[in-house]
Amino acid sequence: MSKYLALGPDGFGSYDVDLQQGSFRRTDETAERLLVPGFVDVHIHGGFGIDFMSSASDADVAKLCRKLEAVGYEGLLPTTVTATPQDVKRALKNLPEDEAVLGFHLEGPFISRKYPGAQPQSAIAEIPDGPSEWDDILDDPRLRLITLAPELPGADALIRRLTARGVTVSMGHTDATFAQATASHEAGLRHATHTYNAMRPLHHREAGSVGFAMTCDGLDAELIYDRLHVSPQAAAVLVRSKPIDRVIAVSDSTMAAGLPPGQMIEMWGLECVVGQGQVRLKDGTLAGSAITLLDAFRNLYQDFGPEVAIHACSLNPRRALGLNDTPRVWVEFDQDLNLLDRHRQVRP
Repeated sequence: MSKYLALGPDGFGSYDVDLQQGSFRRTDETAERLLVPGFVDVHIHGGFGIDFMSSASDADVAKLCRKLEAVGYEGLLPTTVTATPQDVKRALKNLPEDEAVLGFHLEGPFISRKYPGAQPQSAIAEIPDGPSEWDDILDDPRLRLITLAPELPGADALIRRLTARGVTVSMGHTDATFAQATASHEAGLRHATHTYNAMRPLHHREAGSVGFAMTCDGLDAELIYDRLHVSPQAAAVLVRSKPIDRVIAVSDSTMAAGLPPGQMIEMWGLECVVGQGQVRLKDGTLAGSAITLLDAFRNLYQDFGPEVAIHACSLNPRRALGLNDTPRVWVEFDQDLNLLDRHRQVRP
């Protein structure tokens, strides 16, 4: 056994841990190393110069998985951007059979034209009211999560269709009012995409999409915590508003993650510039992020403590995806949150 600080069955503290047996025994002895279940990212577009939606091959996506595993990942949902069905299908053909790939997240094209963020506006589409070219994608068994604007005509019918077969439906890039979000929640909507960003804001007379994400205890709320997309103060409001098992940290990472600041890149047909831990369109609009969940974990740990960080980066996304309770990967840190080692769980 080894001694670790961990979030075990008796809360956060020191434990004697046997990873081969998966056992945790609380101890009064001091532990100097931290043990965390591997990170699970349900919203990631790429990293290290690799973009899931462009020309990435299955070997490129597998390479991305290995690079992410090296920074503490157990699994991820490669995420599309708003595009034609042909472009989405082409990207899905390059989705490898890899233990780190847990399915895919379809972000767009059924989103609000008012809140496109960095999504390509030319490909935003209405929800089909009958058979369409999107059916092969919507019926793909690998689809685990979809982001749409719940105020669009036909949204509630699509929500019921997808949730009936276990797909999680998320509101994002949305101008939905609190009432519209409530109605879609009743239809099965259970998730909010990058809360605060690209959604109708909180107003004291109409609480909007943000207000619904904050106050609905049955809704998982994504948070891009690079301290740029959401300020520490706004993140604190969300963390205090939600049950601890309902905030899900996401990277929303792009191919810019891991690239040097100042580099110009073309991403989703848009010219972007890489900054320090960020990527922006030429007009200054944030275009996804340039972090990984390792960065988000460190930020959350420093600002809100270990329990919030471990839940948001490891436990909550696992629960949301219905993964096995026993993590496949454990990540070891020192007291300064330097990543020391990555352990594979030995399962019977």
